[in-house]
Amino acid sequence: MDKKQTPIRKIIHIDMDAFYASIEQRDHPEYRGKAIAVGGSPEGRGGVVATAN
Repeated sequence: MDKKQTPIRKIIHIDMDAFYASIEQRDHPEYRGKAIAVGGSPEGRGGVVATAN
């Protein structure tokens, strides 16, 4: 028997939105209890919100 076996594919999804907001609150305790948004570099053109709590 010389059949090719299809490899088993694994798909992993990691939702890290809350992670980035939690790190900012850990590093800046004054942010706790406030709405925050984590985004790109202030020097960059344009931007995107990476996370919000």
